[in-house]
Amino acid sequence: MEFFRVFLKNPIYEKLSCYTVNQEEAKSIEPDSLSFFSGEPEEAMVLAASEYYVTQIQTDSLNNDELLNAAIELQKEALWNRLKPENKLYLRTFTENPSEKNSSITQLWRPVVPGSL
Repeated sequence: MEFFRVFLKNPIYEKLSCYTVNQEEAKSIEPDSLSFFSGEPEEAMVLAASEYYVTQIQTDSLNNDELLNAAIELQKEALWNRLKPENKLYLRTFTENPSEKNSSITQLWRPVVPGSL
């Protein structure tokens, strides 16, 4: 990610969290939303180089239900495309220009088994 910051004119304010998806729910096209995540999210320092399935939402805030729905939709889309998602989900939120309204971005990054893309 540092590479891209060199080219940006405005600083980026960001946060990266890692969620663990229940092993059984991680394989399901119709996962149970009540047991989708295992435990609490952890702060992550870096998004390791890998193969990911990604979605992005422009929003100033994302509540827990919206996050869960977006995570499940991302998984369904990955499985529909015959990808094998791993049981981690990274949530990256960032703001390029905090003085502008609606400048916050939320990204969901789901690693997939290498070679399945």
